[in-house]
Amino acid sequence: MDQNNNNPANASAELKIPAGFIPMSSGVQRLQVAARDGYHRHWFRGEPNRIARAQQAGYSFVAKEDVKVNNFDLGGDANASGDTDLGSRVSVISGDDVDNSGQPGRLYLMECPNAYYEYGQRILADRNESVAEALRGGKIGVDRETSEDSSKRYVKGATPDLFNPNRRRT
Repeated sequence: MDQNNNNPANASAELKIPAGFIPMSSGVQRLQVAARDGYHRHWFRGEPNRIARAQQAGYSFVAKEDVKVNNFDLGGDANASGDTDLGSRVSVISGDDVDNSGQPGRLYLMECPNAYYEYGQRILADRNESVAEALRGGKIGVDRETSEDSSKRYVKGATPDLFNPNRRRT
């Protein structure tokens, strides 16, 4: 009888790590889902107006068979998806709000093509840059400002450069 096989200190040279192994020392995000090439995924609060706005921006619901959500169910199967929606959509309980009927709020996973997402981000960046440009140039309220108002500004002369445009990396 070979005693080396029974001793756990004499581990086998070939370690078999199970599929989906995540060490306890690594962090796991509750809402982390796999990325899909060519699409931007986002969790939306399940309020009707937020869902409608997301659909207007090109987002559509992600189907259950397309993604696996991290499972934090205490008594359930760790390999099952953490999705708790009873229909075909992917959703989880948000845990921080209650709707009008007293039910817990939900977060829905939606996705849109990257082209739509990038276009929306450019619009947002342009709007933010125009506000920052006005602040840098001291032009806030110029059309309605009197000379008495401008003399009461805290910063006289050139406004320091407080805003550097944040250019997105592509």
